[in-house]
Amino acid sequence: MYTKRAYNRNQLYTLSKYTGLNYRAMGTNIKFKNGFYGDGILSKFPIEYSANYLSPLTNPLHEQRGILCNKIAFGNTKINIFSLHMSTFQDERILTAKELLKITSKINKNEPIVIGGDFNVGITKIGNHEYFHEPKEKYEEYEILKGKFKSINNTEDTWFSSIGNRMH
Repeated sequence: MYTKRAYNRNQLYTLSKYTGLNYRAMGTNIKFKNGFYGDGILSKFPIEYSANYLSPLTNPLHEQRGILCNKIAFGNTKINIFSLHMSTFQDERILTAKELLKITSKINKNEPIVIGGDFNVGITKIGNHEYFHEPKEKYEEYEILKGKFKSINNTEDTWFSSIGNRMH
């Protein structure tokens, strides 16, 4: 929101306007110059509740990430939608997965929970806008979440750009 990258506009409002998804919520994780970075959600249905939780950091120089929790209401149905952007450091992703379990443990058991976002699983930051992806059989942060949640199997991973295992 309001950053140079968003053309100094409220990007969430602009997306809402052009998509017709009139309900929106933003969780601010970083104040950056005249704007903010964080997680956002657009909804066709009213957002009854929204809260942003900052992800745990192991180093104060690492980028602050967050867990945006939203309760969407349509009729008598309520669904909890989580939007997150996990760290590029595995230890912080593991801590975030554990924090997510704590947060979701307080939700009514009859209300569905959907978790989406950028999990950055297997990614390690190696430089300014440079990342390395290390494929593994299992990732601890996923194993933590799989203990409570069912996952939807993706047919393929998505990446913003790659040359071999190095991301830019």
